[in-house]
Amino acid sequence: MNLIKILIAICVTLSFSWAHADDEFPKTSTRVPVETGKYITGGVLTSAVGFGIGHGIQGRYAEKGWIFTATETAGLAMVVAGAASCDDEVQANGSKKWKCDNDGLILAGFGVWIGFHVWEIVDAWTGATPVDSDVKAFFIPNPKAPGLGLAYSF
Repeated sequence: MNLIKILIAICVTLSFSWAHADDEFPKTSTRVPVETGKYITGGVLTSAVGFGIGHGIQGRYAEKGWIFTATETAGLAMVVAGAASCDDEVQANGSKKWKCDNDGLILAGFGVWIGFHVWEIVDAWTGATPVDSDVKAFFIPNPKAPGLGLAYSF
């Protein structure tokens, strides 16, 4: 029964990406021009948070961002559903042991979440191209702590 639940969950999450398989392999370059500030902010938020937020900032949520929102949410839902079956079990000698009935669901959900998050990071940085040419990045000293800081303006 658990194997059936795992297979159904995997099929549902993968169907989001298969629904747009034609969009993934374009015949021509489809890098979207994005303002440099949105490109950098979207890439950083995608790398740190995920869930399609960076694609939304870059203006590409309707194109691909929703896929990452749906699949990463589904992956985390699988982890939570699997973790809900975990419980302390009292052994014969009186000690407690942590036992989970759906280890496979937790592992599959974590795999789905990590896999789509990595794909999202790659797509956020390579699917768009910055268009501003007057962007400047420079190092500035930090007077309150030893070292340098990075600043950019656009």
